[in-house]
Amino acid sequence: MRLAERAVVILSGPGQSGKTTLLAALVNRLRREGLKVAGILAEGLWENGIRSGFDLTDLSDSSSTPLCRRRADNGPQSGIPFDFFEDGFAAGIKALSPERCAGADVVVVDEIGFLELDGKGWSPVLRPLLELDGAVHVWVVRRKLLEAVRAVWVLATAQVVTVEGPDALNRLKTACLSGLDKLQNGNRKGKTVSWNL
Repeated sequence: MRLAERAVVILSGPGQSGKTTLLAALVNRLRREGLKVAGILAEGLWENGIRSGFDLTDLSDSSSTPLCRRRADNGPQSGIPFDFFEDGFAAGIKALSPERCAGADVVVVDEIGFLELDGKGWSPVLRPLLELDGAVHVWVVRRKLLEAVRAVWVLATAQVVTVEGPDALNRLKTACLSGLDKLQNGNRKGKTVSWNL
């Protein structure tokens, strides 16, 4: 299968709009429905009303690792105001490895941004990850980077769900269910998925 034929859902919206919070709710729902979820969530941390960093959660085992913290001088280098930890990147690469995500129904990548577009961050594992059979991929992408991400990873057919609106979780669930149906022609490894929409 070509990459463009993969079932990819992009959750998009502006920065600090609740994308990770919405995605965490989706992960909980999918697990309650008996689906296997792998990948990563980057949970934001706040200090005195300012984003102070991110911790990475490996969705395969729910382990958490510090990913990055805001620079003491608060000034961005290359447009990114955070220092990243080697252990955080290593944990993310491990969580996103095709071996770790094999057999998952849904693979989550939170998020794809400037680093990945520059060939860094999670970029080295994204193409191999897209080659996995049978998984719906849910990627978090800021709205201003959406078209660049779609172009780099050949995702013209990816379904985009915006974070705005009271029905965002239902739209995201529906997109995942449609992706599962597309991949398995309505029969997901013997699992029946019902959604209360």
